[in-house]
Amino acid sequence: MPPRPVHLAGASDRTWDPEDEHVVAERMDKAHADNPRLAAWLAEQQGRFDDWNSRHGGGWDFSEHSLDRIEALVRERVASVDDLFTDEHTPMMQVACWYVGEVHNRTRGTQWRTDPDPADSHPWSKRPYVIVPFTHLHEYQDPEGIDYDARPQHHPLSSFLALLREEPTDGLGSLRRELAAYEPGGRIVAQPQPQPQDD
Repeated sequence: MPPRPVHLAGASDRTWDPEDEHVVAERMDKAHADNPRLAAWLAEQQGRFDDWNSRHGGGWDFSEHSLDRIEALVRERVASVDDLFTDEHTPMMQVACWYVGEVHNRTRGTQWRTDPDPADSHPWSKRPYVIVPFTHLHEYQDPEGIDYDARPQHHPLSSFLALLREEPTDGLGSLRRELAAYEPGGRIVAQPQPQPQDD
């Protein structure tokens, strides 16, 4: 029996459907939102927070203005970019990263994500980040038209890198300035967050 012909034209001539990009982006977002790596990291930092809060003066309330305190704390404890990477996995820095992300979540409505299967060749894929919810996807457009998913995302450690490379200012702090990145013309309203209860 002769081999059946392969109809390549049907595949090669197919017009790319924008819906395909949407499906792929949504599937990736869901995978990054719900996975054991993220759940374990969040649980670890939440469990450390009470002790971290006590060690660093107390009163950490997840407000925008508390980002100035984080900025001062990092500048006080970390002298250089090399030191930052050396100390990255210490409880002090991990909780600080978590805290910054939580401020974004509670004031700008972002959500935590992390790659469930990070690539060794891409170190940043191993680090949790916060991003605008997928339901707001179409509020953000890539000016160059390259990225379908142009939602702002934020790696807290990258913020610490940036502030170590600039001089302190008397104006709006570096970490607070970054909150403006989430405004495509309108601010995402954060959902009310339950407040921890004192025993």
